[in-house]
Parts: sequence; C-alpha cells; structure tokens
Amino acid sequence: MDMVSEMEKKLVPYGKLVLLGAGRLGVRVFKRIIMTHRGGFSKISVIDGGTIEENDYYHLLMGALPKENKASFLKRRFLTPDTRYKDIEALPFDFSDQFDLLKDASVVVSTIAGGDTIPIVAAVGKFCVENGIPFITTNGVFGFGDEDVKVCIPLAAVTEGPALFLKDYDFPQKSFITAFIGTGKLIKDGLPISSVILDKIADAISIQALKFHHRRKSGRLY
Repeated sequence: MDMVSEMEKKLVPYGKLVLLGAGRLGVRVFKRIIMTHRGGFSKISVIDGGTIEENDYYHLLMGALPKENKASFLKRRFLTPDTRYKDIEALPFDFSDQFDLLKDASVVVSTIAGGDTIPIVAAVGKFCVENGIPFITTNGVFGFGDEDVKVCIPLAAVTEGPALFLKDYDFPQKSFITAFIGTGKLIKDGLPISSVILDKIADAISIQALKFHHRRKSGRLY
C-alpha cells in the first residue's frame, strides 16, 4: 500500500490549460478536462467574452443564467473552495493579441468559432509553436454525429476542412505540437452541428490535450 500511495502522489494535477472559447464545444472540453482524475491540469484559464443566450441549452442545463458571461459561469459552477486541486481562472473578454496570457500555458486549446476566425487562430498557433507550447484547434464541427472525427498532426496531414486555410497565413506545417481535430466539413456542406458530433470532437480534443500534457512532462518528443 505504501508503494501505491507513493505512486498516487506522483499523479497529482499540474500545469495550466488555456481554453480559448467556452461556447457549445468549449464548454464540453472544459467539463471533460476539469473532471480528469489522477493527473491532468491543476489550472484551467478560460477566455471568452460571450454571454449565455437562450439557445445555449448545454450551458443552461448546467445552471447558467441568461446573459451571464460564459467564462465566469464555468468558474462559478465548478470552482471549489480548495483550489489546491483544481483552479479556474475566468477571463471574460474576447482574445485578440494578449499573448502574455499564453506564455505559462502547458497546452492551449482553441474552440473559437463564428465569423472569420482563421487569422486569430493562425496567430495563436504560431505563437505557441514559437514558444514550444502544444496547440490544438478545430477542423470542422459540422456533422450528424456518425462522421469520423479526425485528429491530424501536423498541419501537413490535413487534407480537408477549414484548417487548410491556415496555410495561407504561413502556419507551421510540420510542427508535431499542433493538432487539428474535427470532421473536416465546412458550412457550405449544409450539415447541422449536432450535440452528438460536438461530444465526439470534445472527446478527441480532451484526449489529445492530456496526451500532449503527459508527453511534455515526461520530456518525450512529440
């Protein structure tokens, strides 16, 4: 039992995940990461300036209030009095060029969506690569739910989907600390964004974030 206890002590949460976006996908990723037991991240910083709308059913089912800031809601809902185990930082504004907020991150996950988000995703990704921080972003969230969710590492492995547009912004194509996860479908494909596909993508993103985190701690090559 003493040996087991010693091993358990080594599996404590550590490091920080920065989550850009706490919308329908981001909130699912957050929930999976915060519930990780034995290891995982000791701190999650959530950056989102958006507020809860009437059709944000997932948030509302978890107790969110209409017009409440999404990042602040997650802190209110999940932060416990003892922050030694898991700490949550809510940054209730839209990320633009505040790269200082990313410098001490162990992993950065972007679920930013809506409008032309490629330029900011490209800028964040390039900053992470330059600073040796693993970076994960989406590559299409459209689907009925039975589509394959592909994890592409690095960008050079992407053959379809919105992540291809990152190549127009000189995004590093051969960096193995970058992952692009999704169905590869675009809005022009006319598919819905089902709760099933969001769950599947959130699963894949959370798994990859934990893998990057674990490998970084162990000093392994990506």
